[in-house]
Amino acid sequence: MNKKIMIAVAVLLVLVGGFFGYRALFGATKVIVDSSAQGEKISEYAHPESFITPLQLKDIMEKNKDVVVIGSLNPTKADSPIDGSFTMWRSDYSAAEGVYKYGGMRNTTSEMETILSSFGATADSTIVVYAANSHHDAARLWWQIKLLGHKDVRYLDGGLNAWLGAGYPTGNANPSVDTSKYVANPSEDLLATMEDVIAALENGTVVDTRTPDEESGASTKSGAAGPGKIGDALFINWTTAVAEDTTLLSLADLNDIYGDIVDDNVIVYCQSGVRSAHTMFVLTQALGYENVTNYDGSWIEWAYEYYENGNSDLPIKNEE
Repeated sequence: MNKKIMIAVAVLLVLVGGFFGYRALFGATKVIVDSSAQGEKISEYAHPESFITPLQLKDIMEKNKDVVVIGSLNPTKADSPIDGSFTMWRSDYSAAEGVYKYGGMRNTTSEMETILSSFGATADSTIVVYAANSHHDAARLWWQIKLLGHKDVRYLDGGLNAWLGAGYPTGNANPSVDTSKYVANPSEDLLATMEDVIAALENGTVVDTRTPDEESGASTKSGAAGPGKIGDALFINWTTAVAEDTTLLSLADLNDIYGDIVDDNVIVYCQSGVRSAHTMFVLTQALGYENVTNYDGSWIEWAYEYYENGNSDLPIKNEE
């Protein structure tokens, strides 16, 4: 074989192998979930209407035209979206650069209205959110849409992973639709501010949902001004609520994890309010807690105020 042809073939094989290796390393993993058992598990949650299974989603997408499915999918990963869904990523629903001196904050109500209008959604639409592998991004999107006052927002249990495992269609995403005029009815019932956290440290429960290394101060994620945790916050890693197949645990198992939390002014936080949104979702929608809010600024804002602004009134514990 001609030497140049051999080299070209070798390069092609490397590129193809790299592509499939990339998909294997970063793409959504298929998981097989028993739809009957999954539906029974969800029926025991405090608010089963906030959840949906892949089978149920497929059914309503086929029967109901007023369903808007949104995937929070990292564009750098090799995920094939749910057929007929819209896709976006954190930068699409986060505050524009320069609005804050730190990152990770949610965008405005007006910006969310524009996004949902481009998807053809109205206040009466059923909106389903999903993510891949780690489903905290779906919970963050659920939280931001609920802040708009939207009534029917559902979290796909198992996300893209379970959808793929069920063998349902993917790839034909971001359909062309008529733009609607989405009008929000904003509510801050699920939102906590820095001032709320300060108050909760005296009269309430603050929950750190990050990794053990972040909580102890052994590591600091990019974007935070320094290490540590908020005061004596209770530590419960958000992943403890998730089964190996990426679906949520049963009601009994979730009660074992969170049952000791007193349902009175509970505030959850993480690095930027994404992982904590998942814990807030579990506490409020699966377990039925009524007094749980998500700290949008989370550790990024708290550390900025402490390390950069020198606000010594903010309690920080750093074990390292």
